[in-house]
Amino acid sequence: MADQPSQEERVQQALEDAERRTADAMEKVVHSNAFGELLARSTENVMGLTRIGFDTFDLVIRNLRLAGRKDVARLGAQLGRTEDKLERVLQEVESLRDELKRERSRNGSAASSSRRSSSSRSSNGSSNGRKRSSSKGSSTSRSKSKSS
Repeated sequence: MADQPSQEERVQQALEDAERRTADAMEKVVHSNAFGELLARSTENVMGLTRIGFDTFDLVIRNLRLAGRKDVARLGAQLGRTEDKLERVLQEVESLRDELKRERSRNGSAASSSRRSSSSRSSNGSSNGRKRSSSKGSSTSRSKSKSS
């Protein structure tokens, strides 16, 4: 009996033989061009079904009046454009503010120099009436520059 293989050994041998033949057959299938074409078509079909599924899901979301992926992306782009425009407006406001400060400082220095010249004229004059009128005029010019 030692010469004949046991039942377990024969089953083991049969399984190994079947595995080897299956592996050889699979190797032949995988190396053929038909397998590559079949794999490519299967991948295309899976991707097509995935896209159909996502589009259907987007339609369901849209019909439920909920914001979908495309809506959120579109709103994000609009928000970016709005932020850019707001930044440009802010820069323009700041430049106008600086320009106004420069204008006011020029007007302020011109008004103060005219006040100095009119006060020197009134101090040289002998009449009190002139002093009063010149001081009234300078207060009027100050109120005009404040209102503008």
